[in-house]
Amino acid sequence: MNQIVHRTSAVATKRPDAEYAPASGDIRALISAKREGYLWRTDLTPDRIAAVRQQLAAAEAAALPCPLLGVKTWLGRLAQFVTNPPEPAARSAQAAIFAEVCSDIPVGAWTPETRIAWTRQPDRNGYPVGSRWPAPGELYAHLRPYAEQIRSEVTGLREILAIAEKPSEPERKRPDASELARAGALADAVIRELKAAAGEGLNP
Repeated sequence: MNQIVHRTSAVATKRPDAEYAPASGDIRALISAKREGYLWRTDLTPDRIAAVRQQLAAAEAAALPCPLLGVKTWLGRLAQFVTNPPEPAARSAQAAIFAEVCSDIPVGAWTPETRIAWTRQPDRNGYPVGSRWPAPGELYAHLRPYAEQIRSEVTGLREILAIAEKPSEPERKRPDASELARAGALADAVIRELKAAAGEGLNP
């Protein structure tokens, strides 16, 4: 019984973006080639298509909305890195405001990496931005580029799959001898008609 409860809890608390990392290597190169107009269907081998599908599934999960619990967790851990964190009760109350302002920031942007990136910001006009608690608008501005990267990646991967899934054009059949003969006869008839019409035009 304890094992069942433990497994259910593990599934319920697993982050939707847990398997996501931004595209890199060959997949990133394919996205760039598509954006620049240099990607052809012949470039998409079965292995590449499988890798694109796998990356797209992870990116689509990362593009899902972030639940309020995820925002609270992210802020709670950020509080350990700044010099002026709100009290836990106040921080919990603020989480709803942050979630509202950042409602279009997907779950994949609320990661340890973006939290560390906040703390590593340089001072701005002498103000130590990275070591201080953010205002909701400041946090939105910080997370927005990560959100746009995820959405852009999803779009790029879907476009690549659209190329791979587009039905190939049927190969043109080479005309046989009888078809060539018919085409030649038709051309000869047209030429004779044109010559006849031109001759009639010269008569007074």
